[in-house]
Amino acid sequence: MDKKYKIIGWYVVVAFLAWGMWGAGSSLGFNSATGLDINFSVTLLFLLLTSLTVLGYVLFRKTLIPIIASAIIGISFLAWYGFSWLNLLGVAIMLLLNLESYRRVGQELFDRIKISSSHFLRHGLYPVVIGIFILASFALYQSTLAKDLEKTDRLPSQTQEFFRQIIDKFLTPQLDMATPKQRQSAVNEVASQAYQQLNTWFKPYFQYAPPLLAFALFLILLGLSWFFVWLAMAVGMFLFWILKKTKVVRVEVKEVKVESLVV
Repeated sequence: MDKKYKIIGWYVVVAFLAWGMWGAGSSLGFNSATGLDINFSVTLLFLLLTSLTVLGYVLFRKTLIPIIASAIIGISFLAWYGFSWLNLLGVAIMLLLNLESYRRVGQELFDRIKISSSHFLRHGLYPVVIGIFILASFALYQSTLAKDLEKTDRLPSQTQEFFRQIIDKFLTPQLDMATPKQRQSAVNEVASQAYQQLNTWFKPYFQYAPPLLAFALFLILLGLSWFFVWLAMAVGMFLFWILKKTKVVRVEVKEVKVESLVV
């Protein structure tokens, strides 16, 4: 197959995966208890998209490749989450990170005698993963949950339920002489008072909920980035193995000249 058609096919697959990932993410939305809802389909599309993107940077060494791939991913994001200056900024950051991934992959390829899919995937995946995490954080910043918290004057109701469960574990042993109804009433009263007190403390800061939620989500995803990178590495190595077995790509041994110093 001609290399031009391989590149076009790769763009089409990247576009399909990006559209599916952002679309699935927008339909899931966000919840106030755990932040970003994640399910198997979103995770699988994310792993396929990131690993296939880096594989494209390995196979097609042209400067426009990461720019066009980033544009495809970014346009899919904008189509689902809207055109705004913030979203455009996120896409621009993702583009820069994809260019860094392309640079890392190239350096890894040229600095090694033997091609190792695990090495170039590990070096190239991190910037691509972080770029998508940044876009996900920007999406949360503009989500309905963040806007509702900005306008509200109290914490989500799940917070009171969380307090009730914690207080129930610590308070119940101290009320062993009370009836179940009395224990339940005491737990509910303490949880309600704690919930009201927290609302009083945090009420002035609810207006800052959107950026705080977005930043908190990004920190969580950043902390888990190593896990997603390793998962994407496994997926990418499997895809690379399939490409070699199906003869889409070949690994050839070539003689190269190396400079050396002579005194």
